[in-house]
Amino acid sequence: MDRIDIKILGKVQDFGRISITELSKHAGLSIPATTDRLRKLEDSGVIKGYSAQLDPTKLGFGISAVVGMTTLKPAKSKLIATLNDIPEVVECLHVTGNDSYLIRIYARSMADIENIIAKINAYGETRTSIVLSVPIERRKLVP
Repeated sequence: MDRIDIKILGKVQDFGRISITELSKHAGLSIPATTDRLRKLEDSGVIKGYSAQLDPTKLGFGISAVVGMTTLKPAKSKLIATLNDIPEVVECLHVTGNDSYLIRIYARSMADIENIIAKINAYGETRTSIVLSVPIERRKLVP
């Protein structure tokens, strides 16, 4: 990976819908060369995909929570299967320390949070933190 690849990665992280023409101008390459580089970054798995960033509050999900959960090994696969079936669960991290997992939830109400926790409580102990604000949004990764 060279400085041109890094320029391309920075730009597509900022503007996932950028045209190849604009991206080639930014990279200082021809359109075919830019297309080739982008395809190589995709094929190698450096670029996993492209997505839109949505505002959960504008979609009616006014509450965000992070649930720390301690789960014993026999229950882990069942927990993950259950979490996959709950659309309000947007992220699950397998971590070290006191928790086995950190689970990110967006919900419409506190009752929804309570219902989600009730669905997973059988798999271990939960500790729920309600998110008050997000001082640092998810940001781009600089190689």
